[in-house]
Amino acid sequence: MSGGFRFLARAVPFEAIAAGLLLLWPVDALAQFSRSSHTTVQLTSSDRVIIRKIVREDFTDKPNGTTIAWSNPESTNSGTVTLLDRFSSKGRDCRRVRYDTKPGPKQPASVRASSYVLTSCRLADGTWKLDSQARPDKSP
Repeated sequence: MSGGFRFLARAVPFEAIAAGLLLLWPVDALAQFSRSSHTTVQLTSSDRVIIRKIVREDFTDKPNGTTIAWSNPESTNSGTVTLLDRFSSKGRDCRRVRYDTKPGPKQPASVRASSYVLTSCRLADGTWKLDSQARPDKSP
């Protein structure tokens, strides 16, 4: 009997065993896993273009605390961008910004509004890069 079991174990591919285990998993657990894995707003490339313009151009002469709203009719996503701090780091122009995003109706129902803070710095060649390590230069 054990010889037949070994033959059966070798004949069944791993993927089939994994699929069978998923079928045995409680439905509520799978639904919850699915909800938690897709909860952030998926920004489209056109969303990112709008947001980058605000950070790179629209905040140029604005004071800290300035909030600019955005919306994208194409993706139906929207939100606000707030300039928290502008500083020089290693001679670069850096901006610490809070992004609040709201999902549009095209997003899955599990997606929720989100908020995060990132720092972007302008490099010598004029390009902008995210830099979580940027700190204000010390005053002389």
